[in-house]
Amino acid sequence: MNQTLIFDEQPFFTRVCDKYFYSSEWLTFSIFAYITFQTVFWSYNLFLLYIEYNDIPLFDKYRIQKHKPKLRFQPDVVYQMKKGVIEHQLGLFIFIPLLYPLLNLIGHVSVRSAIPTLFTNIWQIILFVLIDDFLFFWTHYLFHTRWLYKHIHKKHHFYKQPTGVVFALGDPWETLLQNQLGVLLGPILLKEKHLFTLCLWVWIRTYQTINGHSGYNIPYMGIQYYFNQMD
Repeated sequence: MNQTLIFDEQPFFTRVCDKYFYSSEWLTFSIFAYITFQTVFWSYNLFLLYIEYNDIPLFDKYRIQKHKPKLRFQPDVVYQMKKGVIEHQLGLFIFIPLLYPLLNLIGHVSVRSAIPTLFTNIWQIILFVLIDDFLFFWTHYLFHTRWLYKHIHKKHHFYKQPTGVVFALGDPWETLLQNQLGVLLGPILLKEKHLFTLCLWVWIRTYQTINGHSGYNIPYMGIQYYFNQMD
């Protein structure tokens, strides 16, 4: 009876870790981080690709660059996108397993404790956003200087008609310094962080980035819509 009560009181991630992932916190973290990223990446991008390959007036009116051809009329761009996405997906199998030890360099990633309070999740996400926004602005500024643009950042601007998947396509140095540095620095520096909060951050940041590269300004899909309503 006592054992049953103790089991029932165990936090969700503890039960999952022990039951499905051989009590490995590293494996539990890696699987949840991978599933979180892939869920957002593919669900949003498949939606964007669907409306790019079909003429749907409901969404076409929100297309930002209406004068440019859709992806189905740009086979060379589609080929480069497919190639880049395959490389990106393969790279995840190397990158994600390294995240857990990296995030434990300072402090500790909690996998087995209870999910943090709403207040804790909010202030930590705000901290991550501020650090990421600051670093992204300045690294993006640097990558638009002449030498760095020519040798590194220009690859990203091959895609004149943006769609969600292109956010992941670029030079490895750009991916590391511009995209990953800001996303990871906040969680690395924070002494105590929880798997749930980190997955929430992955979800928010991935969604935000895809939306920013979507080529559409669909109502309620991104924060920029609400700022436009305030004008």
